[in-house]
Amino acid sequence: MPASENALKAEFGPVTRSVAKRYFSAVQFPDATEHELRGLHEKGFVVHVMRTTAWVNFLYLAWAMILRGLPPIRAVVNLRPWFSKPWRKTAQRGDFEVRFTYARRHGGSGLVFLHSSALGRARGKTSREDPFPALVALARKSDRPVYLVPELFVWEKWSGRMKPALMDYVFGSPDSPGFLHSVMAFWRNHHRALFRMGEPIDLCKYIADNPKDGDALIARKVRGSLHHHLARETRAVFGPPFKPAARVIEETLRDRSLRKVIEAEATAQNRRFESVEHDARRNLNQIAARQHPSVIGLLSPILNAVFNRIYDGIDVDEAALHRAMRAASNAPLVLCPSHKSHVDYLVLGWVLYSRGYTVPLVAAGANLSFFPLGFVLRRAGAFFLRRSFKGDKLYTASFKAYVKKLAHDGSNSEFFPEGGRSRTGKLLPAKLGLLTWEVEAVLEGARNDLNFVPVSIDYEKVVESSSYREELAGGEKKPEDLRGLLKTPKVLTSKYGRIHLGFDAPVSLVELMKSRGLTPDAGDLSDEQKKGLVRALGHRIMHGISRVSTVTPHALVSMSMLAHRGRGIAASELDTRIQTLRRMLEEDGAPSSKSLVNAPSDPTVLGPIHDAIRTFSSDGMVRTEKVKNEIIYQAENSRRLEMSFYKNTMMNLFAPRALVACALFADLERPAFEEVRQRALELSRLFKVEFIYRVDASFDAIFAETAEKLVRGGLIRLDGGVLRLAPEPHSRPALEFLADMLRDYLESYLLAAITLQELSAGPMEKKAFVKSALETGRAEFLAGRIQTPEALSRTTLENAVSYFLDQKIIVETDRKLGFGAAGDTRLARVEELKGLLRNLNAGR
Repeated sequence: MPASENALKAEFGPVTRSVAKRYFSAVQFPDATEHELRGLHEKGFVVHVMRTTAWVNFLYLAWAMILRGLPPIRAVVNLRPWFSKPWRKTAQRGDFEVRFTYARRHGGSGLVFLHSSALGRARGKTSREDPFPALVALARKSDRPVYLVPELFVWEKWSGRMKPALMDYVFGSPDSPGFLHSVMAFWRNHHRALFRMGEPIDLCKYIADNPKDGDALIARKVRGSLHHHLARETRAVFGPPFKPAARVIEETLRDRSLRKVIEAEATAQNRRFESVEHDARRNLNQIAARQHPSVIGLLSPILNAVFNRIYDGIDVDEAALHRAMRAASNAPLVLCPSHKSHVDYLVLGWVLYSRGYTVPLVAAGANLSFFPLGFVLRRAGAFFLRRSFKGDKLYTASFKAYVKKLAHDGSNSEFFPEGGRSRTGKLLPAKLGLLTWEVEAVLEGARNDLNFVPVSIDYEKVVESSSYREELAGGEKKPEDLRGLLKTPKVLTSKYGRIHLGFDAPVSLVELMKSRGLTPDAGDLSDEQKKGLVRALGHRIMHGISRVSTVTPHALVSMSMLAHRGRGIAASELDTRIQTLRRMLEEDGAPSSKSLVNAPSDPTVLGPIHDAIRTFSSDGMVRTEKVKNEIIYQAENSRRLEMSFYKNTMMNLFAPRALVACALFADLERPAFEEVRQRALELSRLFKVEFIYRVDASFDAIFAETAEKLVRGGLIRLDGGVLRLAPEPHSRPALEFLADMLRDYLESYLLAAITLQELSAGPMEKKAFVKSALETGRAEFLAGRIQTPEALSRTTLENAVSYFLDQKIIVETDRKLGFGAAGDTRLARVEELKGLLRNLNAGR
């Protein structure tokens, strides 16, 4: 029998052990919390501090400490003795110092409850027992630290109400539950209960830092500090007190900036103030969420069943999630996930709810507000925004005021910084509108700070992949409606692999401002400084998402096959390429799917790579042939665009190496370090809207670091300022593989450059230009002048147009593209660009 089982048997009777095993095992007890508690126990004496007396809290904590081999509870304050009868080794009565001394001598820990429930008092009452003067006296005499650790045992998802209900006076509120309330709530919600630890207080250090204060004063200060810590932790878990949507809207309408816009619009349109205010109220009714815990509770088992049906599981970086959610104690969270599927709206909230955290309010496109989906999403916490606010000052001001109100109330929120879903699999540049309003909410004093959490949501297979292929090939985007919702049964009969959630370190807005030499005061910032701050925040968030993106087996297979110039690829070569990618990913410390740990790279051997090949084959993307005992895999030309979605999910991880490799092959006659660096710089600028680059280093530093990685990998050599191919047999194939990762991008930009010649006949609308470029691409592919069908991507062609506009190669006038007055000069630049792109693409 394990040591923990023996300890539990010695401490508890068989009935208690049976109950604890059944109900307590499901409680979320983060590994990071256990590690931190263990460290505190090793250094000193720990006193656990909880907010409100609850028998189930004591029972759970006693069980959890013994199960994990941590010092058991040996002293309790403010718990009725007859409830703790099973634990006869615990000191429950008498002098406080005697109780805690007993706990120390017996290698245990203490537990203090600050409040107790009381009939007729919804918020409970302060406990009569005050052990803190005794704890201060004990700490003064102690030769080891005494730690006071604020803790929450969360087993109910209702936030407190602004005004207590009648039943709260009888059974207690969620903040201060009575005995029956706590037991029943735990019994209903134990499977998503959460144990949460706040910031410990080193009592000995606190005393040393306040040498002039007496024991009584220090005791009051410490007790107040613990109340503050626990209130902050409670707010982080439960969110702000529950308010009906009507009240939130009324309070939002009082926003000064919104009222100024209402007044200005009333004057400009010669209307009464009340009439324009009515329009603002209507806007807010269209925008505002109507979140209710009961709806979320009803949706949870439905989502659980759906996710279990269509996915093989959801892998969550639990330590990173715990770190991110702990930051909510300091400031509200703004969760910023990647956006590749409509499933994104559901999965993050469900993961948080199932782990005992509050569900954030989610910004969703107004195209999803159709009945009945919009009705459900709004009550699950979605608030809706139009795709475009241009020309509607009142709607803009209404939405901005609502975002500011959420920040003021301390609500955790969630929005997709990319705006819409990525049809290509790549991360898109951050849209700055909503970020700007979040920043302005802090600058205008609605909140002292906000923590932005980059979140990566990665799929082995996305539900919408076929529709993405149609859109990228030039098809019209189909609006979401009831018909699309009714197609759900088709989705429920398919399997989509695993979902992976990664969380980067939270980005404190105030800390980011300080790093840029700014102060959080709107009056001190110029418009340019504010814009620069928002851009920096957007770049930092997107880089954070890129950094925690999970590499899947499907991405490895897709990249290895599509970055290959042959018609098909042998299983042995595919194996070699996947091994190369995995070595580079391991060197960079990039997150990979748990299924890849110690898994074979050989696609013919059972494992995740073999499963990915099988999935692509069953979906008609890959054809398998066996010739002379050799297995050949061939990507279907008509499905390569869809397959490239998975390759693109990890392009950011390999972009630096690919840029250097492509720059090296562009001119092997002059491989001087400086010339290769300059060509790589030109390429990085060319693809600046395609990839997310690091924000913590200059291009020169990144280039030097990347070159060093290629040298360590035995792919290139640096001799006397000259970069050369390494003589090892594997070096050239590996570098060609890296360079060919960019081939579809180069060919897509080349197609756009070729199509620019059509502007000589006159300006064209952007949509017509992209359509013409796609037709040009089909002709070029059929003629064999380009090799990659995935280059015929509407999104990449639109990015190429953005690059041409940015470089002033073309201009946009009256929403039409053209060469403008300097047509001859710009045509010459087009020919120069086409030559560069052809040279880079054929550099091998």
